[in-house]
Amino acid sequence: LVIIDEIHLLGEERGPILEVIVSRMRYMAERMSQPVRIVGLSTAMANASDLADWLGIPHDSIFNFKPSVRPVPLEVHIAGFPGQHYCPRMAAMNKPTYRAITVHSPDQPTLVFVSSRRQTRLTALDLIAYCSADEKEGQFLNMPMGELEPMLAAVKDPALRHTLAFGIGIHHTN
Repeated sequence: LVIIDEIHLLGEERGPILEVIVSRMRYMAERMSQPVRIVGLSTAMANASDLADWLGIPHDSIFNFKPSVRPVPLEVHIAGFPGQHYCPRMAAMNKPTYRAITVHSPDQPTLVFVSSRRQTRLTALDLIAYCSADEKEGQFLNMPMGELEPMLAAVKDPALRHTLAFGIGIHHTN
């Protein structure tokens, strides 16, 4: 049994490492005539069947859960942004992201996925700047600042403490 968490990272910086591990496991299984069971865990994937083909997983063994099976309804809004260069394209996404949050989920929690720790922080800071420009600094806060301040004092990461003061949390695994 091989369990691969965040299998969607095959296309990212760590992708070649995952490819080598999976290829080696499949090679060993074939040479030893012992089947290997692969469980890949991921965020939403549009190409789950392509990945399954590469992994040699039969299509009746793919479990790709759609948003409709969630116990809490999920709305997904996807916008495309042209551009070949990563940093300018990411920066261009932040204002439309802010607008999308204010239109589609002005008073409900929202998740914004980006690809790096640095971009996580930059996106959060841009969202704060857009709140300030709209003179709505606390629009994402769901509690009085007086209740939040003691909690902020316990937060060790200065970037997280700063963004939480505006009702924006940040997290990245790298």
